[in-house]
Amino acid sequence: MNSIEDRALSEHRGSGIFNKKANGKYSLLLPVTGTGENGSAPAQLDKTAIGNPQSTSVEGRMENPQKTIPFFAHRDNIAILEDIKGKPQEFLRVLPDFTAYKFSGTVNYKLNNTDVGSLEQGEITITPSSKDEYVENCYDLLEDTAVITNSIEEVVEIEGTGTYDINVSTNPSDATISAASDTTGVATVAADGNKVTITGVAAGSAIITITSAKTGYQSFKRTVLVVVK
Repeated sequence: MNSIEDRALSEHRGSGIFNKKANGKYSLLLPVTGTGENGSAPAQLDKTAIGNPQSTSVEGRMENPQKTIPFFAHRDNIAILEDIKGKPQEFLRVLPDFTAYKFSGTVNYKLNNTDVGSLEQGEITITPSSKDEYVENCYDLLEDTAVITNSIEEVVEIEGTGTYDINVSTNPSDATISAASDTTGVATVAADGNKVTITGVAAGSAIITITSAKTGYQSFKRTVLVVVK
């Protein structure tokens, strides 16, 4: 599967957590810096028998606590979390050898206190509705993502009707790039191959969404806030 670099770190090698999409496959939810713990070991209960001087133990109930997963807080990640917040989801925690743990739950998140000049971070909380289920081979359950691999500015400024070009790199390299503006009265955008050109129209701000897509892959999005002066 493609490794995904979070836009917040140029050399990020974080883990990912996968959730089930409409086509029945699991693909990356968003880049995260941890995957959350599995359920606890079963509680130990003492077992005694009348007339037997020895005490033995049996397994008690196994807890399935909330999973807390750190992530980098920015518009793209928050948009994904806002879309699924409070909605039941099915997840996979995937290990490097394609063994996995499957579980269901609902998502919430919060932003952490961040020192000035540091990267903004937050925590995803998944409240489980099922226990973790071991999957020996999850490879065929997964669908790769057509990721954007290069760094893209989160905020750009354009003077008047000037332009701003963004060259987009993807994995796989033949993914199709498209782009859209949420406020065409302020800025328009066009994609030509892997080049995205933003053009100012009038003073104000607009969010440009750049999408990388390929058949058989989940699409991937990056956004840019454009300020036209």
